[in-house]
Amino acid sequence: MSQIYYKFKSAKDYDNITFDGLGISVFDAKKEILVAKRLKGNDFDIVVSHAESGEDYQEDTALIPRNTPIVVRRVPTKPGKGTAHRYLEGAPTAPRNVTTGNRANYGNVNGSMSKTFDSSKQHQTQTSRPSPVPTTNQTSGEEQTEEDRRIAAMFAQSSEFWEKTQEQMASKPALRRPNQPRPQVKQQIQKALPPNYVCYRCGQKGHWIQACPTNGDRSFDHMKVRKTTGIPRSFLQKVEQVPPGKGVLVTQDGNLVIAQANE
Repeated sequence: MSQIYYKFKSAKDYDNITFDGLGISVFDAKKEILVAKRLKGNDFDIVVSHAESGEDYQEDTALIPRNTPIVVRRVPTKPGKGTAHRYLEGAPTAPRNVTTGNRANYGNVNGSMSKTFDSSKQHQTQTSRPSPVPTTNQTSGEEQTEEDRRIAAMFAQSSEFWEKTQEQMASKPALRRPNQPRPQVKQQIQKALPPNYVCYRCGQKGHWIQACPTNGDRSFDHMKVRKTTGIPRSFLQKVEQVPPGKGVLVTQDGNLVIAQANE
């Protein structure tokens, strides 16, 4: 489900409208707002504008992208447009101009301007509007042609938006889940083990510290493995096994030694 966020100019918090698809028409958005706020709209009209750019949506057939914040204003009615009650009746007014110009201007402000309607949503919107009674066959044909033109423009713009979205998704790097091990660690374990490498966890040779058999063993008594920096060689004794209870040192050659007093 998609949604847009709206609030009246005097309100502090945003409410939301949920719908199917990538966008919702201005007409349907105004209708949902009136229903949600229980407004009859008999003596005023409403205008919606983008919350960030402040640009008004002039035509009811314009499309609002999902996740867009809008601001709603109640304004006096204008001659020839009627009141906001027409949105509750489901009878949109005919657009004065082709809406592609408004869509292009809005797209420059808010990114790629594109919308699509779910087939069921579009069918529901069309069936909820009462069909006008044509006076002549010529008038009915012109209205049908204009409606087909709007639908074709809507789907063409939706296809263009989907192509741009695919290009943007292809250029983004893949995300790695937090619980997955880092690739650098895997590469280090797969490298050849130096002959003088000593695991600083268990004090044994033959494996990296990341692959130590004692990893995860809570009962393992972790010993301190340190380097012999600053200790004279006469105080060092080479050992094969680490005596219990004693710390172990490792030389530059990878040999295990323990420190003892020079007698």
